[in-house]
Amino acid sequence: MSEKSVTKVTPPAPKGTVGMATAKSRRASEIRDVFAGNYLDYQYRFVEFFVEHLEDVSRVFRGDLQQMLVLAIIGQVKLRAVRAAGLMAQDPLPPTLARDGISASRIADVTAIPRQTVRRKLALLQQRGWVEQLPDNSWTLRHRDGIAGARVDLAEVDQRAIDRVARLFTDLETLVNRPL
Repeated sequence: MSEKSVTKVTPPAPKGTVGMATAKSRRASEIRDVFAGNYLDYQYRFVEFFVEHLEDVSRVFRGDLQQMLVLAIIGQVKLRAVRAAGLMAQDPLPPTLARDGISASRIADVTAIPRQTVRRKLALLQQRGWVEQLPDNSWTLRHRDGIAGARVDLAEVDQRAIDRVARLFTDLETLVNRPL
């Protein structure tokens, strides 16, 4: 038996995005080089940010970081749908937005959390009013007046996260822009 050669056809990128993607890739490469050259400084700043954030969400989720991870995955699926629909500037979201869900099995596959454990975490998140199961058995964020219930309930930790990311950005920007 002979194998046939298959050529994958990639559609052309939208006009003007090729140069932008190349510039972003080049900039990312430059920043990666700066971080590698200043590894200890970069590592200290990143780990400080990461540990502080994990400590914060661990307190909020009473040590159950798997529950936080399941909620984060569901939130990312929702945000991906919002971005694809071009609605990132709208807050709260219009109620007519088609919801995109994710199955418990897919969450288990992505996170390496056992399926039964994912189901238990989903039940806890549902009890909190943060997620809901769709007719196709997938899961999505539950909304109250167009705003995700988790966002309302986690507003304080969200604000601390925004502040933390801003500090990390400022620290890393200083590191990247440091004179050689």
